[in-house]
Amino acid sequence: MIRARRKDLKITQKQLAGFMGCTFQQIQKYECGRSNLSVQAFIKVCAYLRTNPNYFFSRLLLSESGSDIAVDNDAEARLLRIFRSIGDEKVKARIVELVEAVVCSAS
Repeated sequence: MIRARRKDLKITQKQLAGFMGCTFQQIQKYECGRSNLSVQAFIKVCAYLRTNPNYFFSRLLLSESGSDIAVDNDAEARLLRIFRSIGDEKVKARIVELVEAVVCSAS
């Protein structure tokens, strides 16, 4: 999520690294989850990205097929929990087909 926010603000890894006093490679490690941020470093990143720290905790990130999917509100989280509770893969596939059809007909 740090990467997404940084890109939204059109800030480079090098710029963020300069502010943080580290290398852009270290920023890459933070963004990819290969290295953990200390609380102090996290607060510093938030300040540079002009972002309240709660922004990062208010979103639930899920990893699916290597891409991050952000669940931004309670309704989305509830829908995902319900969908995951379905044991029958055929039923899940039909639900996905139904939702896709609804989206296509609405556009």
